[in-house]
Amino acid sequence: MISIYDIMLLIPFGLAAMYWWHTSQQKSVAVAAARNYCRERNLQLLDESLVFQKFRFERNLHQQRFLCRVYEFDYCPDGNDRKTGEIVLTGFRVLRVIVQSDVLDITQY
Repeated sequence: MISIYDIMLLIPFGLAAMYWWHTSQQKSVAVAAARNYCRERNLQLLDESLVFQKFRFERNLHQQRFLCRVYEFDYCPDGNDRKTGEIVLTGFRVLRVIVQSDVLDITQY
């Protein structure tokens, strides 16, 4: 027989598993966005990986504020230099991609 104590012990594990699944799905969206961004601009995505940087509040084009995840990725424009870019996600939607080469390029979605 399952007691209320057992249920109370399982709830944190269930919440942790849901958080992990949600986070891994968001990272998959961010990796796909980085791949597409680099392919469209003839850049090389290095390491095929992204690193979670931080949470922060961002505004969209309609000036609404969202809690966003910021992922960092490395790319190479010419085969020699390693540069860093950011992908900002709100939920499963890419809000913007920011790269810094000779000029700062912010792509809004």
